[in-house]
Amino acid sequence: MQVNFQVESDQKPNKYMIENILNNECDIILNDNITKTEKTEYNSETGKEEIKTIYKFDSYRLHNIYRDNLDEELSTTKGFKIWLNFAKKQYAEQIVEIPDSERIAVLEQAIIDIGEVIGNG
Repeated sequence: MQVNFQVESDQKPNKYMIENILNNECDIILNDNITKTEKTEYNSETGKEEIKTIYKFDSYRLHNIYRDNLDEELSTTKGFKIWLNFAKKQYAEQIVEIPDSERIAVLEQAIIDIGEVIGNG
């Protein structure tokens, strides 16, 4: 599961895509919260500022089992919402792995901070 929030593109993204179909597996990309905005950018060729249309969105990538009716399922409003809710739930339940060295450094700093509070009190 991979999530990217506030992705920017100059092309309007599809609500979903199915990629990397291989050995009955695939990647499902779900794009949510798609908003159209304008952005002013400097064009070095013309030397002028230009207004460009960009799209911002949240993108969820799931690796899943491929089946023949997957595209049809994702193309319906209900099917898309079911998959999107599943992706959001998977993201919320992901366990973040923290390396031991980083965990120890955080604990050491917490001990120092506590010592300073106790020592100054």
